[in-house]
Amino acid sequence: MKKQNRPLLHRLICLLMALHVINLSVDAPDNYLSAFQIGHHEDLSVNDIESLSELLLEEVFGFTNAVPEHDEQDGDSSLTESGEDYIFAQSFFFSPFLSPPHYLVADPIPYPFTSVPTPVADIVAPPPRFAA
Repeated sequence: MKKQNRPLLHRLICLLMALHVINLSVDAPDNYLSAFQIGHHEDLSVNDIESLSELLLEEVFGFTNAVPEHDEQDGDSSLTESGEDYIFAQSFFFSPFLSPPHYLVADPIPYPFTSVPTPVADIVAPPPRFAA
């Protein structure tokens, strides 16, 4: 009986984790002109869907404005912040030693012929036998 409950428990945990990931993925960052502008806030008159539970309550079950809108900062994450890049001018550089180029020669290259000092011995084979 205990082994039958384990797959159900694992599936339930996986389903809850998947719903949690989807719940975190629903709220997209706002399209601000710049992260450094002061005084630019989200329009709270527009009812944005910011979580899966808000989507279920307002769209599926029909509760209007079940979750109140609030202005939250989307720039708290270190992944969305724009970092500053520092560029340093390189005062010197290492260059590899370049050998002069070698061009291909179109003329035929003479190869010296070498002679073999010992001749190749002939193979002496016995004559074929005729089967009678």
